[in-house]
Amino acid sequence: MSGPLQEDPASPAEPDAWQLSLQADELLDRRRLPQARQVLAQGLRQAPEHLGLLLASARADYIEDRYDRARDTLAHALRVAPAHAHARWLLFLVEMHDGRHVEAEELVLGLLHESPDVPAYYAGYSRLMLHALHFRKAGALADEALRLAPNDEEALRSRVLCDLVERRRGAVDQQALARLLAAHPDEVQTLRLVVVALIQAERVREARALARELLRAQPDDPWLLDLLRNLQVHTHWSLWPLWPLQRWGWYGAIGFWVLSLLLLQVLGRVAPAAAGPVQWTILAYALYSWIWPPLLRRWQQHQDR
Repeated sequence: MSGPLQEDPASPAEPDAWQLSLQADELLDRRRLPQARQVLAQGLRQAPEHLGLLLASARADYIEDRYDRARDTLAHALRVAPAHAHARWLLFLVEMHDGRHVEAEELVLGLLHESPDVPAYYAGYSRLMLHALHFRKAGALADEALRLAPNDEEALRSRVLCDLVERRRGAVDQQALARLLAAHPDEVQTLRLVVVALIQAERVREARALARELLRAQPDDPWLLDLLRNLQVHTHWSLWPLWPLQRWGWYGAIGFWVLSLLLLQVLGRVAPAAAGPVQWTILAYALYSWIWPPLLRRWQQHQDR
């Protein structure tokens, strides 16, 4: 995702380094990472403190998901220019995609405090709220970005993502969405992260609905196909009795066995005749929880062939 325009860090003493930083940025725009790395290595040998080269180097690491390296490089850049807006914007993107939502929000709020009329900051903040599953706030921020710049591409893309995540009927043109995802692969990663976050938050039905919308736009995506297959099994009606175990995992299983043992002890004293049937029911439930989910998964895989 592009940000606000970068200030020109060129100086008369470093024309060669500045030209190399421009060349590296152009190569990064075209995702020619190896060539960009060569240019950056050459430039940083000449001028290791050059701000443009440091930012381009951090951007290369960000594109390759090397968030720790990008963070270190940006820390270096911010020591050179502590208030540099573009360096802070890049650091915001790194923190957001690395899952450090608190740090990312602190950065974008600082940028908005200094420049409250930059639509890209609102669009970026909207993406952060999508990652954090605050969908209503994400939509409000996207609307604010559009208010400031009705034709801004970043703002429009943020609004499309919010409409998709909130599943507004008729709000998302699937062909337009497919074109957007093809032209901007980073948006695919954003939406995948939202799906994963929904699953981790046990909002499985919302995750499945969003994954289905994505699959309509990218019908050949193997990651989505495999994910939807697993989610379909996870939400199958025959697994509803296992909801406590699915919801709380090992804690749910431990709680189930502790409560079962306590129940059997109480029944053994109060109603011994009922203890036997309850014991067999608990055993049947345990066998069902162990045997049926993998059988259902295999059956689903067979159906998909």
